[in-house]
Amino acid sequence: MATQKDVARLAGVSVSTVSRVLNDSSYVDKRTRKNVETAIKKLNYKPNLVAYGLRAKSSKLIGLILPELIHYAYASFAQYVEESCMKKGYTLLVGLHYNDCGRERLLIDEFQRRNVDGLIMHLAINGQNMSNNLAECLTVPTVLYEDSFVNNHLGNVAFNNYRAGVMAAEYLLSLNHKNLACTVGPMGMKYIRDRFWGFHDTLKANGIELKRENIFECDFNYQVPNFSSGEDAVRFFIDGRGEKEIPTAIWAHNDNVAIGIIKELHRKKIQIPEEISVMGMDNTALTDMIYPPLTTVGQPLRQMAEQSVKIVIKEMKQKGNGQIEIVMMEPELIVRESAGLCQK
Repeated sequence: MATQKDVARLAGVSVSTVSRVLNDSSYVDKRTRKNVETAIKKLNYKPNLVAYGLRAKSSKLIGLILPELIHYAYASFAQYVEESCMKKGYTLLVGLHYNDCGRERLLIDEFQRRNVDGLIMHLAINGQNMSNNLAECLTVPTVLYEDSFVNNHLGNVAFNNYRAGVMAAEYLLSLNHKNLACTVGPMGMKYIRDRFWGFHDTLKANGIELKRENIFECDFNYQVPNFSSGEDAVRFFIDGRGEKEIPTAIWAHNDNVAIGIIKELHRKKIQIPEEISVMGMDNTALTDMIYPPLTTVGQPLRQMAEQSVKIVIKEMKQKGNGQIEIVMMEPELIVRESAGLCQK
């Protein structure tokens, strides 16, 4: 098996120069770098990552802690983080807390025992209460993903969830809907509350009351997709109501719920969007695969993943001496066919 000495000998450079090339140091000229990279390929040299980690005090590992991977938004985010880590020469470790703060803390401790260089996290449901104490248990640079609040000790790649709610309401109002409904996730989660209040406040500003009977709180199950919550929501909004009481448009707080809504409306032979319009949230891969294709409010998941990796690596290099970076990403309205002009 080839060693760094073999690479150095073939390239006609010192071992320290080979090391600088492997570490992507800027202190190597282009010609020398090319010679070293050519020697590495000819010898099929594979660095010993354990030995490298001991020397460089870097494991080249980044930890990602999420609620789950069943839902497409989290799965897509994890995929994009992994792609970005690979491009930067890091390997990704993934842990799931299933919205359990105790499990979340165990994952933090376990990842740090494995000497990850940095962490990217989406906090559990009560994470806002924990966030101010996170710095006490963290020993590595950490970036929070999606939590729409500012923590003075941690980097944050957030999403403007309030604006997402505003955008959904504005679009449905532009289609002349006045009897609107929405499904929400657990209101203990700040980003869920932000989405709800953005929707609620925009309707109120336009003289429309979001009635309590038109709000359905989904029972999020972090082990299975929550399509069934959408089916339950339709029964809640329709069964036992008179025609005038049935909402003409429903905004779901994630695309899985919206797909469940569409499925149940089809089963009840209710036309979409002629009788009821449906909107989702996230713009996951399934939104363009159902009928009718789902109008939704998109999150820039790839950009959020890339920013998260960029910031955590930057903080790793600064070793805690740099300025904490906060990035707020904006939603995008994705218009398809599931929402249309109100016919009532």
